Amino acid sequence: MEFRYFAQNQLPMRLLKLQAIFLFYRTFRVFSNAVTVGLIGVSLIRIRDYFPLFLVYFLWFKLLSEVAVWYLVRKNQQPRFWFYHNLGLSETVLFAGAFAIDLLIAFLLIGLAYQLMRFL
Repeated sequence: MEFRYFAQNQLPMRLLKLQAIFLFYRTFRVFSNAVTVGLIGVSLIRIRDYFPLFLVYFLWFKLLSEVAVWYLVRKNQQPRFWFYHNLGLSETVLFAGAFAIDLLIAFLLIGLAYQLMRFL
């Protein structure tokens, strides 16, 4: 009975942590999505022919831009991390979660662009 009670109480905390990660992602989503749309826009000419190569370069560029965002956010918004720390989220978890959300959105946009290019 104790385990079930413990598991039921963990769900709201997990949802709160997920909501906090989404809140953290909102601080730099405009820049990140602009990078994604810019890369897709540049590569739309030949995305069908060089799709695997595009994915490799895209992932490396997103990773490098995410490191730049990590540095800028860490430098400019250091006091805000106490809010997330009090929720039990480390800086690494925040950035890893935000990067996962960013990649999910990016792959959805890439898939949409690829499907549009197949019809054109």
